[in-house]
Amino acid sequence: MRQLVLKPDQPLVKAPVLLWEAPPSESSPDEDWAPTDAGFKTRPSATDPLVFVIEKVPGRPNPFAMGVTVGRVESNDIIVDDGSVSRFHAWLQFEARQKLWWLCDAESKNGTFVGAQRLTPNQKVQITDGVRIKFGEASMQFLMPESLTKTIWERSGGQGSKR
Repeated sequence: MRQLVLKPDQPLVKAPVLLWEAPPSESSPDEDWAPTDAGFKTRPSATDPLVFVIEKVPGRPNPFAMGVTVGRVESNDIIVDDGSVSRFHAWLQFEARQKLWWLCDAESKNGTFVGAQRLTPNQKVQITDGVRIKFGEASMQFLMPESLTKTIWERSGGQGSKR
């Protein structure tokens, strides 16, 4: 086991993240789902959410250069292992000049949502720190680095986090 030393004023990462937490469930973690075509079972648990850093993955064969792709197959930058997520589901893009993040649904079967709003395919929507995003049924939170650190700090009771 590693010890993660966490300070509330020191971000863990330099890029925004998608925080995927397990929904409350009365069933066992493996009961409600099966691995997708990606061939692995990486899902959040009640005690261990998944954190996806929003960045292009170097060396990954991905022809979509203008944004960070989200989908359930290995060619995406962020791989979400959930049957409700399309192979290429959506993409995120940072506009450096205005320092804004955008999200776009890539004609996914089960939709991309910001809050309760279902996105129109191929139309970019601005997203902000803390907003809830759903890719199909996979619900995540978009967090800037400082917000991720603050969230972890608060959940650990201000004592840092053990990993």
